Order: sequence, then C-alpha cells, then structure tokens
Amino acid sequence: LADYAHSKGLLFGLYSDAGSETCAGRNGSLGFEKQDAASYASWGVDYLKYDNCHNESIDPHTRYPAMRDALNATGRPIFFSMCEWGVDGPWKWAKDVGNSWRTTDDIHNTWERVMEVLELNADLWP
Repeated sequence: LADYAHSKGLLFGLYSDAGSETCAGRNGSLGFEKQDAASYASWGVDYLKYDNCHNESIDPHTRYPAMRDALNATGRPIFFSMCEWGVDGPWKWAKDVGNSWRTTDDIHNTWERVMEVLELNADLWP
C-alpha cells in the first residue's frame, strides 16, 4: 500500500497509540515501540499519528520518547505526530520529542469549535 501511495507522489501515514490499546480498542504500541517502529519503517511509513488512549498512567515524558527513539533507530525519516491533547503542556517539552503535537482535544466540524480551539491556543502565540 505504501509503495502504491508513493508511486502516486503521496506520503503514507499510520495511526498508533502510546498506550496498551488505541482509542478504538485495538493493540497499542506501549512496550512494543521498537518492534512497531521497525515494522513501520519496513512498510515505508512516512507519518505516524501517535495517540494517547489507554496509557496506563505512564508519564508522557517516558512514553513518547520511547517511540521517538525507536523511530529514529530505524534510519527511516518518519514524521512523528504526538497526540496527548495538550494535557501535559506539550508546547513546553515536545519539540525535543516529536515533529508536531496536539494542544487541545478533538476539533469538530462546527465554527464554534474552531473558534474554541483558537481561543485555547491564543496564549501559545508569541
């Protein structure tokens, strides 16, 4: 699938989780970071959206660097998009861990929610 996407000039991304299960209840990467990162690299993954469900109350400063290190060890450049919904202030520490990070809970398809997310991020602007 990644080869097909790449042949069309597209990048290929996957979803996983820094917990024992994804938000949908499928297997997460917690404790399997090296194995999963190696699989992603061998599959030609370009982007990993890494969620925060079922995180077993393990500090994100431990969980997210584990996947960062595993991805970096593969030698394949994989964009690491962290999602911990802004709970632990990723704008303060995540620049050394991921390529991007969420600062809020999910956005919805309403103008009100878009404005709410903007307001929640207002203090983060320089």
